Amino acid sequence: MKNPIPALVILIFTVCNASFAQITVQGIITEFETGKAVDFANIGVVDRAKGTVSDFDGTFKFELDEVEINQKDTLQISRIGYKTLKFSTQNFMKVLKTQPTIVLEPVPYQLEGVTVKSSDADKRKVGYQSSSKRLFGFWNDSLALGGEHASKILVRKGPLKLEDVSFNIIANISDSLLVRVNVYEFDKGLPGKNISNGNILYTIRQRQGTIAIDLSPYNIVVDSHFVISLELLKIYGGRVGIGISAFNDGSRSYTRLLSQDRWKRMRKGFTIAFNLNTSEIEKEALIAETPLELRDKPNSVMLLWDTSLSMKQRDLEKELRFLDNYFNTWRDIEVVFQPFAYHLGKKKSFQIENGNWEALKQVLKSSTYDGAVGNKLWKLLKPYQHTLLFTDGKHFPADATKDWDGTLFTINGNATANHKLLKEIAEDHGGNYINLEKLDNMALAVNFTKQRIVDNLEYTTRQQTSKLSEVKGSVGDLDYPLANVLVKVRDTDRETRTDTNGDFSIKASNGEILDFSYPSREPAATVVNTSSRMLKIIMPQGITALDEVVLEENLRLKELHKPLNKNISTKFGTIDMNKIGFSAKQMEGSEISPSAQTLMDAIEGKFPGVEVVRLYPEDYEVVRLRGQLKIHWMSWDVDGHVYPPTNPPLHINMHNVKDITLMPPAWAAAKYGLMAPGGIIIVRTISNTFDDLEAAERKKDAQNRYSYDAVELANGLTSNPIYIQKIANAETVDRAYLQYLEERKYYGNTPSFYKESSVIFDEHWNDKQKAEEIKSSILELFPEQIDALKILAYAYEATGTLDEALHIYKRIYKLKGSPQAKRDLANMYVKMGEYKSAWNVYKGYIGNRTVLQDNGLDKMVRDEMLTLVQNHAAELGLNPSNFPLENRGDFTLVVEWNDPNTQFELQFVGPDKRFYNWNNATEISNEDRVNGILSTTFNIDEMQEGQWLVNMTYLGNQVNLPTYLKFTLRNNQTGDEDTQVITLRQRNVKYKVMDISNQGMLPY
Repeated sequence: MKNPIPALVILIFTVCNASFAQITVQGIITEFETGKAVDFANIGVVDRAKGTVSDFDGTFKFELDEVEINQKDTLQISRIGYKTLKFSTQNFMKVLKTQPTIVLEPVPYQLEGVTVKSSDADKRKVGYQSSSKRLFGFWNDSLALGGEHASKILVRKGPLKLEDVSFNIIANISDSLLVRVNVYEFDKGLPGKNISNGNILYTIRQRQGTIAIDLSPYNIVVDSHFVISLELLKIYGGRVGIGISAFNDGSRSYTRLLSQDRWKRMRKGFTIAFNLNTSEIEKEALIAETPLELRDKPNSVMLLWDTSLSMKQRDLEKELRFLDNYFNTWRDIEVVFQPFAYHLGKKKSFQIENGNWEALKQVLKSSTYDGAVGNKLWKLLKPYQHTLLFTDGKHFPADATKDWDGTLFTINGNATANHKLLKEIAEDHGGNYINLEKLDNMALAVNFTKQRIVDNLEYTTRQQTSKLSEVKGSVGDLDYPLANVLVKVRDTDRETRTDTNGDFSIKASNGEILDFSYPSREPAATVVNTSSRMLKIIMPQGITALDEVVLEENLRLKELHKPLNKNISTKFGTIDMNKIGFSAKQMEGSEISPSAQTLMDAIEGKFPGVEVVRLYPEDYEVVRLRGQLKIHWMSWDVDGHVYPPTNPPLHINMHNVKDITLMPPAWAAAKYGLMAPGGIIIVRTISNTFDDLEAAERKKDAQNRYSYDAVELANGLTSNPIYIQKIANAETVDRAYLQYLEERKYYGNTPSFYKESSVIFDEHWNDKQKAEEIKSSILELFPEQIDALKILAYAYEATGTLDEALHIYKRIYKLKGSPQAKRDLANMYVKMGEYKSAWNVYKGYIGNRTVLQDNGLDKMVRDEMLTLVQNHAAELGLNPSNFPLENRGDFTLVVEWNDPNTQFELQFVGPDKRFYNWNNATEISNEDRVNGILSTTFNIDEMQEGQWLVNMTYLGNQVNLPTYLKFTLRNNQTGDEDTQVITLRQRNVKYKVMDISNQGMLPY
């Protein structure tokens, strides 16, 4: 008999020159000596997605492009139990022409017997269980023979014998499918050597449900992490479509489309849910352990050095000791040093001779730490074949290093690092995670770089719970501190009470909600911001619990005339004077003196305990109630529009006044909050009352004429905080950066410091790279503080850095999947052109709402969804006629703010100089605000008649920190958008914010 040619196939081969220059290759694979067909052998071009598997009778068929017939591409034929053969595609074709009778040579193997432990405690499950219909892997390509779906299985303690594998079918439209189970070693972050010990076949016939495949006859033993896969071998019935439940746990799955194709990592966190029963094996049953494999000595190494701000807390002493041992081990080696944070630093080479690395050590010691790790740099970093990555892994994208080649070691000594991700990154690239927090023996630590050591230590994902901080504050009404107020962290058992001075201290984390309760007081709530030094909480007396206090006041102030005791209708509803528990001060419009020119003239001398005061040198009049310990002036409410004490509505015609009612501070604070700390004067006009509330809403503001009382926002350097002025006044940009580092020591605990500093480096010093790096520090220092992250997202949007903004909105959504977070993420997906992702998030929003309201966030989401469908129905697979647009104005103004504790009032002045006021404290409930509803929308019409003016009065946010508002003006005709971010610092001043016209926004 002829000696077998080292190619395994008896081939019947045809070549046809089609218009696509493809060559169809078909043949039969048989076994040497017996001549029987070899079924389900993998045949294909390595890493080229060109191949298939042989059928039951050994036949196969696939196509190659003509250009793929060359000396570079490798054609490989393999199957468990046979020798693997490799050819260049060109040589393979030559063999076929000269001698088509080629056979596959068997490799004898014997299953080793193993002894399993018999107790139930030694039976263990590994892998993942899921019946999810939302996450799944699938086959839907009839040409995908040899394609595989695989998952990495973690083994914390071995050795283990695999008894069976199960998975859940969520849908199967195929008649039936023949699959093969493959078990691989985990090698360099990918499936490695096949250790299946046989051809494990199974035919899937059922439409859905759990399938279990027996593995016990094959005696497959694993001692460390491994990979298990399902390989598609044969399709019955002509079509394929099957989905297998997956699991979202942050682990890893792999796929390859066809036989012999390159393995590809699937997105992080998506794991095909294979669940395995295993038995622990008696140690004595194992053959002597294989000695550890030595790694090749590197000639050069890349040292990637993380200089982001969080690494300022690195254990530098340990890291330097590790490098001392590392260089003493390798002695002579070239090091390419590459620092990185938000941007890549300058690359520099060092030649280490005889272990001396002093020059490099001094560079490491002198590192400056600032900014976060930038998302864009991962595509720029080019690791070597041997790379040391020193980092804490914080805020890395899940697939940051998926396209890297070479062996990678991650090294860290910080206890708060992202240990799980660092271990996965290293193992994905054939290295190890060297956790110096747990390794004090540096010689042992360096051994990981010398030998292939299996590390079965596992890390769980660090919980997204912020560190508890001490939150301090005081509680009182507008005059006195309140003792014994219950202060409780919502949904926890953490609580305390205020002392005799009204002060409290409690442990809480960013974003948690503090609830305040006290008998006879309106309950209060606030969102924790640990950047603030002291909270100031006002608890006015409850409207239904004022009887005792106000009865005393009524007896004390009962003087000249009997109260009018007239019920009045307001924007808050009808006030029943017989039920409020006190006598309000009231007068009819007909009682106003004919000589009165203004409301000040109308009330002066008419009410006991009320005085009109002229302030000097300001030269304006205010109203106050006598007998208050603290001086607070009374505010004004004219037909539902609130005026601050220092801007009384002197324009009101006295002949149009229907009645005037004065309400005390306790009542006013409960309804108006910080807008009326000294009480409220309610004025109803004859032409515009709330007696018919619906009619009043339609014509409200009809009589309100703008009085040109707003001032322009302060501009220029002197309007900035003192630390910004110091940075700007430096002699050079380098000295400015040193000044910034100095100021950071004192002001670096607030996100506004980094936001304002980045602006000054951008606009004053024209150093955009440094500005971006400084701004990114917000993510490093406040990664779980939503109000801080919103500052960063707003800044990225304003500069058009939408990919970075998307990254931040994803993080906010992960921290708190509130309705506002869903809307913000969906809106950003639209701006990025990811319309399907946007639609899915929007659907998640409305899926949690029983009904969409006609205002507020619900209206905003509805309008945005309808616009998305009208503009991108084809991409979404929807019929736009089913989603008609609603009538809207020429422009839509979206207003968003970062801090849930912020209070402000917007004033819109139309082309006719009539105005409309909107106050977030009265229009959005406190409960909605503390739960994250921090946006609203306005339709603006009549642009053709002239421009609109937007004014704002900032009322504070309970802490002495700036608030940031983002204004987005959307042209409803063209879809164009303009975004501006405004910083609010000074309180109780009405500022001009911007003009709005057909040309867009013009900030002051």
